Amino acid sequence: MADYDVIVIGGGMSGLCCAAYLGRAGLKTLLLEARGQCGAHCDTTEPGIPGFLHNLHTTWMITAISPAMADLELDRFGLEFVTSDVVYGKTFRDGKNALLGLSPMDTAQFWQKHSARDAAVILAAAEHFIPRLAEVTSLLHDYVFTAPCWENEARLAELMNGFYEKIGLGHTLEQVRRINGFQALDRMLESEHVKTLIQSLSWIAGLPPIHKKVGALGTALLAPLTGPLFPVHLVKGGSHAATHALVKAATAYGVKILPSCPVEKILVEDGQARGAVLAEHAVYGGETFTADTVVSNVTVAPTFLEMIGAEHISPEMAHRISQFSYDEQNLFAVYYALSDAPRFASASFDEGIERCFMGYFGGENTEEMEAYGASLLGGRIHKEVIANWFIPSLADPSQAPPGCHTSFVWFDVPPEPVRWRDERLEGFTAWDRIKERLADEVTDTYERYAPGFKKTILDRHILSPLDMYRNNPSAVLGNWVGGSVTPDQHSWRRPVPGVCVGGASRTFLKNLYLSNSIYPFGVSWMASGYIAACEVAQDRGVREQPWWKAQAFEWLFNNMGNIPSTIPGR
Repeated sequence: MADYDVIVIGGGMSGLCCAAYLGRAGLKTLLLEARGQCGAHCDTTEPGIPGFLHNLHTTWMITAISPAMADLELDRFGLEFVTSDVVYGKTFRDGKNALLGLSPMDTAQFWQKHSARDAAVILAAAEHFIPRLAEVTSLLHDYVFTAPCWENEARLAELMNGFYEKIGLGHTLEQVRRINGFQALDRMLESEHVKTLIQSLSWIAGLPPIHKKVGALGTALLAPLTGPLFPVHLVKGGSHAATHALVKAATAYGVKILPSCPVEKILVEDGQARGAVLAEHAVYGGETFTADTVVSNVTVAPTFLEMIGAEHISPEMAHRISQFSYDEQNLFAVYYALSDAPRFASASFDEGIERCFMGYFGGENTEEMEAYGASLLGGRIHKEVIANWFIPSLADPSQAPPGCHTSFVWFDVPPEPVRWRDERLEGFTAWDRIKERLADEVTDTYERYAPGFKKTILDRHILSPLDMYRNNPSAVLGNWVGGSVTPDQHSWRRPVPGVCVGGASRTFLKNLYLSNSIYPFGVSWMASGYIAACEVAQDRGVREQPWWKAQAFEWLFNNMGNIPSTIPGR
């Protein structure tokens, strides 16, 4: 008899989500985590001055839209959100800024300063989507939280085609997907300030506008739906509080969690996954745990090429998996402890930028954003810093000492750079040599958009893609979404054709499931973990549970009035 019904390997958000669902469904579940604590990409730490909390990875939390919020009762286990009434902003060298509000009406007022036509587009979006809210949320639940299928694609096309007709775009969703996100926005919007606002948002959401299909889809959905349906939240107390809530939920539902237990091998017998063998340096060194089902929350390449091994997969499949790309969605990060909040020069244009804890600077127009994308695809660190910034302590003062603040910048970079300006680089290992100089350039760029910023810096901490990989080896090349989201690694092609069969998480190896590197991709909505839990539960005959019924957005709609949305002291 097996030791467990299910073993989940890896305690990231999706792994914890999957384990908690299966434990609550009555399956004897073991979760094995390599590090001393769960949540590698949902860390909040004090790497420098005590009292300054830094969210090293996940910060834009869209967990509130997940069905797991209600099904697992995560708020009961201490998960709280905070936000601001201006949810996203982009500041420009010309002294202007472009903003997104909590509601389409607020956003329209912001956009009116740039273009009456663009303001009309966001109001048209409200007129089209809000009366269809039940249809929209049902579709988005099925589109994000179930395996990809043609029926959902058709439903999405019908919904979006109606919106495109309303704004006179003259395109269908199918036609939009044949162009990239830059081209799609160029046909939808007028102002370069507003266009680059949405381009930047799509980039940091994991849907780069440089690509066809994924970039066009990102800009199509994020432009009209961010704020009301795709919220911009922080977790109160830091992102790791989400991990704590998931750990509490999982253990309450009977899951056994063993930290400091890296898995050396997934046990395979007669072509089936049968358990896990721990590494010799684990707390229970060399121990073997057996199970009827194994779920890997480790990304696809190390799962198959290292933990399973070539002897259990065909040479062709091993080659396909080895070609899975981790080359996009990689970050160079600089974290700051500050004596005061940054003050953007563009506040004189619209003070809303001062009520915003998340935004972007650099890339003044579409041409500059496209050049940035070309650098990434060419393996070059872009000559100018074009980056995402956060000031978490604005919305959650508990993340810094009284009167002080934290901020950080995420700069998308190629993980194995070949060139930075005129300097040839040696790839992944170059980061240790150049990271201090690049951090200086990030800091100088911040100063240009927020004069006086440098005088407030008390401490800074740098994480390169190489550092992120050292912290979490499952994040190959430091990739933060479980593998690049590109047209050939998206939807039913994710991770690579043939790995997942009969769903989004079931693999070609019997009794082995994935909750990482699969559709849609790994962010804080935990969709990959939810899908894996659903498919395991279906196959084990335990899916029909009276408590397992929540839809996406259900918890958010029922609780949004209780989420604080003002910036203290602003």
